[in-house]
Amino acid sequence: MSRTADALSVARLAAAVALPAALARSIDRPGGAWLPLGLWSVGVATDLLDGPLARRLGGATRHGALLDNAADVTFVLGAASTGAALGLLPWRVPGAIAVAFGAYVIASAARPGEAARAYTRIGHAAGVCNYLLAGLLAAVVVRPGRAWGPVLDAAGLVVLLINGGAAAVQAAGPVRRARARPGAGRRDRSRRSSA
Repeated sequence: MSRTADALSVARLAAAVALPAALARSIDRPGGAWLPLGLWSVGVATDLLDGPLARRLGGATRHGALLDNAADVTFVLGAASTGAALGLLPWRVPGAIAVAFGAYVIASAARPGEAARAYTRIGHAAGVCNYLLAGLLAAVVVRPGRAWGPVLDAAGLVVLLINGGAAAVQAAGPVRRARARPGAGRRDRSRRSSA
């Protein structure tokens, strides 16, 4: 049942591997090129379909979730890194994506069996923004022009900030959980008062 959803994730992973080269080869073509936009469309469509399909067919698995995450980060980080290498984005943008994804991985691994706790709204929003940024990079090679500079600057800033926020929320999670445990603050107070 999950084979169909896994196949969609594998298709996204293949598009993710092809996208950086397609962007790099297409950036200087005078008439633009459509391949990067086609690869981005494959990435978005498969990302929208694989999870719901797996859940609907009753075949959502841990390996499917890992494959989905690997395909997502390969896709958006590959696009953003290529954008930075081509001088379209500052390197701090793919850096922020990598840090946010790393924080998500650490939070997911910290509590085995409870990966859903690593999901946050801001993390989801960061993922959406990351895909939109990849789409903007693909659009740049379809219709090259100077007007993209300010658009990419603004989009890069949004991606940087929202991924930074997502990483901060993940980093704050263990602190919140520790404080929420019964008696977590009492030991510290009793030590201070007896000193």
